[in-house]
Amino acid sequence: MNRTQLATCFLTASAFVLAGLLITHLDTNTAKGEQLVNYESLTFLTARTKKDEEPLFVLDNINARLLILRANFNRKRIELATALDLRREFSDQTRGQQRQRR
Repeated sequence: MNRTQLATCFLTASAFVLAGLLITHLDTNTAKGEQLVNYESLTFLTARTKKDEEPLFVLDNINARLLILRANFNRKRIELATALDLRREFSDQTRGQQRQRR
């Protein structure tokens, strides 16, 4: 076996080792969408809701509003999916629970 053949064998073996390492670590390096970011009075959160859908939830802590934004890739824009007034949502729910207790 000459030097060229020996080098080829070592390079082939190292390529298999590197390919194996890449395959085993490929799943751990995926991006995680469920991230939470706080900026002043706003909280931003992404979460997977459906397959291939990951809307952005924006919580306005001062005005108690929740905005849900979705990406529309066909139109190349971000659209408002839902806007909720959390004070009204929770006060209506609290009143309903108090009525049920009576």
